[in-house]
Amino acid sequence: MQVQSTATWPARSDRRAALVWLAIFWIIVGVGFGFDLHNYFHELPPVPFIVHVHAIATTLWLLVVTALILMVETGNVKIHRTFGWFVVGYAPVVVFIAVWAELSWQALNLHTPGDLPAQFLSIAFSGPLCLALLLPYGILLRRNSAAHRRVLILAAISISDAGFSRMVSLFLPEPTSFLGTYLFYEGGTLLIILLIFLWDWKKNRVMKQFLEAAALVVAVGLTGTWLYFNATWQAITNGWLVAWTPHI
Repeated sequence: MQVQSTATWPARSDRRAALVWLAIFWIIVGVGFGFDLHNYFHELPPVPFIVHVHAIATTLWLLVVTALILMVETGNVKIHRTFGWFVVGYAPVVVFIAVWAELSWQALNLHTPGDLPAQFLSIAFSGPLCLALLLPYGILLRRNSAAHRRVLILAAISISDAGFSRMVSLFLPEPTSFLGTYLFYEGGTLLIILLIFLWDWKKNRVMKQFLEAAALVVAVGLTGTWLYFNATWQAITNGWLVAWTPHI
């Protein structure tokens, strides 16, 4: 397998694959969150207002990323570059709201029977962390369009991997093993990484920057899952949520 740093193939032949990867992600998110809407609107206690803001902010994030990809596909590269800076400014807001919403929701349900334990924060925060790390990397690669595209797709999808776990939960109970927990929550992102890699490998287009970004996403997900089973982390996160309760 030859790993490349810059594209040696026509840009247009590489663009439509990005649409396929994003379409697969939209299907996962649509099924997962779509079937979970009833539960979402009827949770007891009702979800904090910031969680609704998070849902809107994240949906808007996915829509603007999709729009950026469509702009390139339709030849509007100049608009893509201009609009891209808006997305760059918007991304930190998405990360901030995601962390705030997760802390508020879990603090509210800290003692709700059957709800997610405090240590789940490590898994929940893995997506915002990947976005915060991959976005600057993707921006630095903006003159290398093939690498830029792949890194930013991973950055975009990492913030909403919860859609996959909701989809899987329609068929399977939440696992209790390390590997099962990792795949339950991170499997959607891992699937898209694998599909991108297989496509690039078949076309001899595997890029070093994509492998680096993919390795980061996998490492963060595995670390988050390891912390989930760590007793010290459980005590720390429980203290965080107790301290956050007055801010709900």
